[in-house]
Amino acid sequence: MTTLCTENYRRFYNALQAETVSSDDILNLIPGALGYIAGEAHIGKFEVRIEIMPSAQDPAGYNISRVMYEVPDGFGYMAHTRVIRSAGKSSVSFAVFPVKDYTWTDDDKGALDHLIKNLYIIMYKARLTEQVNKRQLTDHLTSLPNTAYFTKFTHDLGFKGILDQYTIIFSNLRSFGYINQTLGSNAGDTVLKEYGHRLANLYGPGELIARFGGDNFVAILKNENVSNYLESISGVSIPVAIGKQTKTLTINARSGIYPMASPSENINEAINRADISLDYAKKVSDADCVWFTFKILARANREREIISYFQTALARHEFVVYYQPKVDYTTGIIRGCEALVRWKHNGELITPADFIPILESEGMICDLDFYVLERVCEDIGKWVNNGIIPIRVSVNFSRHHLKNEHLVDDIMSVVIKHEINPQYLEIELTESASGEDNKTLQSFVDDLNSHGIRTSIDDFGTGYSSLSLLKDLHVSVIKIDKSFIDNITDRDGKDRIILSSILSMVTGLGMDVIAEGCETAEQAKILSEMSCNTIQGYLYDKPLPYEDITSKLAEGYVYDLKS
Repeated sequence: MTTLCTENYRRFYNALQAETVSSDDILNLIPGALGYIAGEAHIGKFEVRIEIMPSAQDPAGYNISRVMYEVPDGFGYMAHTRVIRSAGKSSVSFAVFPVKDYTWTDDDKGALDHLIKNLYIIMYKARLTEQVNKRQLTDHLTSLPNTAYFTKFTHDLGFKGILDQYTIIFSNLRSFGYINQTLGSNAGDTVLKEYGHRLANLYGPGELIARFGGDNFVAILKNENVSNYLESISGVSIPVAIGKQTKTLTINARSGIYPMASPSENINEAINRADISLDYAKKVSDADCVWFTFKILARANREREIISYFQTALARHEFVVYYQPKVDYTTGIIRGCEALVRWKHNGELITPADFIPILESEGMICDLDFYVLERVCEDIGKWVNNGIIPIRVSVNFSRHHLKNEHLVDDIMSVVIKHEINPQYLEIELTESASGEDNKTLQSFVDDLNSHGIRTSIDDFGTGYSSLSLLKDLHVSVIKIDKSFIDNITDRDGKDRIILSSILSMVTGLGMDVIAEGCETAEQAKILSEMSCNTIQGYLYDKPLPYEDITSKLAEGYVYDLKS
């Protein structure tokens, strides 16, 4: 028996020192390494069996039995065996058989024990390294691969030149924010964890599904498996413990889908294209699945351009305020107007529909609202200085402002700066603002009232809390949404019946009513019959630039479009 400090043993040991990332890697190195010492160690066959029980740190466990080395001429059957046990009933078993017609001596057995211990240490180190790497590449909540692992995996596919056989699917969960807010973060974590476990069963060899944080999941699947995956990720039933009860939630997903077109496509760009398709699904189509198109890409690029240039546009005063009159149907007199913003950029007039939703979703709308308030206060000041009796101007404020504890003070500072009477201002909130903390909204409205600034609720009737608004908020004006006006001429239609009831309630509570979006004389006549005499819409005028509205106010313009 050779001593274990020979040149061959050094070769054996060095052969096992290559960088490894998994237990499989080290097991694949052992056969070649044993070849250096097998002859002088009289090894005819070398077997290893590894049994690692599943645990929280290693849910899959590990179980393998492998012949590491075997001479072609046969071996003896008197094996030298050792079993090394660790915590959790895990074990590594070794069985070393001599070459044919050789019997182990006591010295041989001592040397073999030394060899086995060295192999065990090397294997254990590899296993620990594997677990550390796995933790770094695994999402702790769902046990799915994380972003880092997804990036490595997809880059490997790119190196193989087969990405055109795959599709990227970027998904997130519908109404997950509502689950977190109403049921609590523990329920939200349960949903993510269980949903992740379901996703783990939806991909096969050469595919991957990863969690990208929050409720975002990204899959890279072979093209032929996409349809089945999309059918499987919605309608998922997940039981959630809420106090002492268990409630079963049905989880649905929304996805952006990008089939990769090139074998060596840029994976970051591919993920981005799936992501912008998902964004389109959320903001525009409300579909469960949206496949990438270059039209969607152009829209996303346009959004990025608006976001990146917005502050510059503000500084350059590219945003221009227009005024749409609110007209008394019975007299034709202008009773007020709404300030509406347009964007003049490089000679092009950009409509609000093209930029307001973007600024709203990015939380940048507050800056624009205060910009408009500044321009409105300036214009009211000009009317006063020029001897024109001002009309009340309503300025739209986003629900995002309600997060500002100093909102009323900030509004009043603009009013004081321009030395205008607060009675000429009205702050207009969309009905969706009622989704915020009701106490915050009530306090905001009451504080404005105390400073002489009226408030109005826009788009009334389109949300879920209309009656609550009427009961709880001391607003001055209710603006009826255009959707109720469009079909008002249908005498048997439901819209007409609902509108009549709304007007009766609002006027009964002493609030003023304005119908917006009125386009025909017949609509205006019916509204007047329902005691709604203040009309805003194209029947009377489109939004007017400052010069035009000023001319009408200066001459005391009276509309005559009742018939």
